[in-house]
Amino acid sequence: MTSLRLVTLPFSHFCEKARWALDRAGLAYREEGHMPMLSWIAARRAGGGRTLPVLVTPDGPISDSTEILAWCDAHGDAEPLFPDPTAGGSLADEVRALEDDFDLRLGPHARRLAYAAVLPSKDAARSAYAYVPSWQARTVEATFPIVRRLMFRLMKIDDAGVARSRAIVDATFDAVGTRIADGRRYLAGDRFTAADLTFASLAAPVLSPARYGGPLPPRETWPDDFAAYVDGLRASPAGRFALALYDERAPSHRI
Repeated sequence: MTSLRLVTLPFSHFCEKARWALDRAGLAYREEGHMPMLSWIAARRAGGGRTLPVLVTPDGPISDSTEILAWCDAHGDAEPLFPDPTAGGSLADEVRALEDDFDLRLGPHARRLAYAAVLPSKDAARSAYAYVPSWQARTVEATFPIVRRLMFRLMKIDDAGVARSRAIVDATFDAVGTRIADGRRYLAGDRFTAADLTFASLAAPVLSPARYGGPLPPRETWPDDFAAYVDGLRASPAGRFALALYDERAPSHRI
């Protein structure tokens, strides 16, 4: 029986980050998906706060995606995502700084852009119903206008917020593009690290990679302006880099 349980919002890019790390480390787990807001109860019951993912382990719950990556390093079979800080040099600090920046800036702002594009359309939002309890899907379907208003309010989705998020996502992609302009294969050092995994997974809402591990809204449900924006990011140096990481490094996993 699998002893690890990953409690998720199946479509969440922060949950994708944890899922990718677990798959890469060769750690067997059972994924338990929930719908937004209804997930708060599941997160609490799993031993976390209000946010997901939560990884339930024999050592106790882990409710931060970065800490889940570190736990995978300690218990999995793959080369560590975080370089050993005792080995000398600045690589460990560089990876940590990049990973932190993507967590704090790219993750929340890519999420806001995706929600702003998807939530106005009930058809687009229905992709989130996959891999969750049927009663949760029915509840959200029946109360969708209320859920949509609450999520817009909680996530501060308005014209000013979307403009701010777009500027931050664009700046992050520009910075990554500058970093890889010298032809390097990875963001820090000469191997795949937490910096690469975190950038690729947290950029996913605005790149829609084919090998994403959870459900994403199908392109035909996107507004035209969002589709054009995604196409532009996918064609950028940073976008091509993230998509190549998915093609080369992401397991061909599905829930």
